[in-house]
Amino acid sequence: MSWTFEKVNVDLLDNKLLTANEKLIVILCKRFEHSPNGIRLSHKYLMQRTGIKSKRTLVKCMDRLVMFGYFAYFQPQKNRPNIFTFDKKLKQQFIAKNLARRKALSTAMKKVKGKGVKHKLVDNNVVKLKFTNPGGTKS
Repeated sequence: MSWTFEKVNVDLLDNKLLTANEKLIVILCKRFEHSPNGIRLSHKYLMQRTGIKSKRTLVKCMDRLVMFGYFAYFQPQKNRPNIFTFDKKLKQQFIAKNLARRKALSTAMKKVKGKGVKHKLVDNNVVKLKFTNPGGTKS
């Protein structure tokens, strides 16, 4: 068995604002900082390595790290790995891309809700969709 060690900035470990999961995500990203294809990590990989159970929690942790300025990330396509960067010049571009993508998704969801699609939770997280006309009557 061979051991490798990652050099970690002491400020990261001493930061009381970050949770253990957030610190571990930064360390995992730093590990791939000098890889030939850049830092490309999937949600699945990060969840397995950190022990985080839900994708929502993982995205929250990553968003907090972006907010604190540790790195920036962008997912080019659905079901593709995220691209991370520690470069200050690229951070703003990645953040702008993320904001544009989230705004587009939000707008699409508002359109779906505006067309009268209502959902109702039924037994064991099964979602039942009910379509209504804009007048409020069932179709």
